[in-house]
Amino acid sequence: MLEATPGTGDLVGGVPVPLVAPLLYDGVPRRVILALKEHDRTELARALRPAVLAALETAYARATPGSTPLLVPVPGGSPGAARRGYHPAELLARRAGLRVTRALRPARGRARAQKRLTLAQRHEVDAARWRVSPRVRGARVVLLDDVVTSGSTLRAAARALRAAGAEVVACAAVAATPRRVGESSILWRFSDEPPGRIDDKHEGED
Repeated sequence: MLEATPGTGDLVGGVPVPLVAPLLYDGVPRRVILALKEHDRTELARALRPAVLAALETAYARATPGSTPLLVPVPGGSPGAARRGYHPAELLARRAGLRVTRALRPARGRARAQKRLTLAQRHEVDAARWRVSPRVRGARVVLLDDVVTSGSTLRAAARALRAAGAEVVACAAVAATPRRVGESSILWRFSDEPPGRIDDKHEGED
């Protein structure tokens, strides 16, 4: 299991948030996820079910004590997401038998260039990437994404939810690319918990 090291999973500004992912985004996991996302191989979602459940079991265990959090999948905001007609994180959660709350949707309009913005302005722009359902005000939330690299998507979603009055208590992804990506990098460590597992045989199953 990959987990963000203490202090590096801070996705919401001043509040440490656990971030976990059971799989490395490489080899078979990468091929399966890409086939699901880029080639509409939605039947492969069941091959990722153990990883989804492992990620969320750990995320819920790492969350601060309190009422049961809502599970909020992060929707894709790319043209590919619109073409697919489904969002991978939500599909993975539902195929794993989990109940989700559709609290986020991508905001319309062009993204604002961030090169010359201050950090505070970048945070505002990140939060503006999403429209948030009012139903999450006062709720505790666990965020789920399919893949995390720099954490920028989860960070933007978490800030938007927080701005809408929700408390993001943990973040999870099915797979992670544990590498440094500029100032948005996440430092990962391996925990002792077993990762989810998928095998090559799943790639050809219907």
